[in-house]
This record gives sequence, structure tokens and C-alpha cells, in this order.
Amino acid sequence: MYGVVLWSDVSDKKAVFWCEDHGDLAYFGGSPDCQNITFDAGDLVEFDVTLNSKLRTASNPRVIREKLDVDLPAKLLGQGTSNTACQPSAEIVPFQSRQPAYPPERQVGLA
Repeated sequence: MYGVVLWSDVSDKKAVFWCEDHGDLAYFGGSPDCQNITFDAGDLVEFDVTLNSKLRTASNPRVIREKLDVDLPAKLLGQGTSNTACQPSAEIVPFQSRQPAYPPERQVGLA
């Protein structure tokens, strides 16, 4: 699974990952095999995920790209800076003003 580091503790080798499936966060609690790995908020990581009770745990993490999105934690909290690349390219039309999919004579049973 892929994820982005939301939080990390470099000294304890712990981290929390936001997962690509938008499910529960995954917790990495350190590992003797990962002594040389350091995580920073915004790093893209690949890892194995398992479910222990109700906690998703990550193992075998690998940094794929450093600093992919350093603002992600703030964005998820609604405090991030707006990025024009994330803005819709077309004007959003309110639902009430949309034209019906079929002409009125074809909308049987709709009132």
C-alpha cells in the first residue's frame, strides 16, 4: 500500500501514514530492520499493512519520494494553502439549475 507520512518521531522511529485507500490511518511503531529509515511529514511511502484488533499497522516501509506533499497534514485539517492544481477546471453548476437528462415528456413518474 502507498501512503503519505502525516506525523513522525525520528528518535523513536515511529510514524503515522495516511493511506491511499482513504481508510483508517496506519501506524508504524518502529522496527529493528528500519534503523536507517527516517520519515518526514509529506514523504510518500510504500508499506505492508495488517489489521491488529482495530489498529492498522504498517511494516516494511520504504520511502518512495521525499516531501511529496509537506502540506498534507494541514490540508486534511482544512488549514492548508489552496493549490490551483487542485481546483476544478470547469464551472460547477448547482444541482437545481441543471437541465434534465431527458425531455419532460420522457420523465415518466417524476413529479
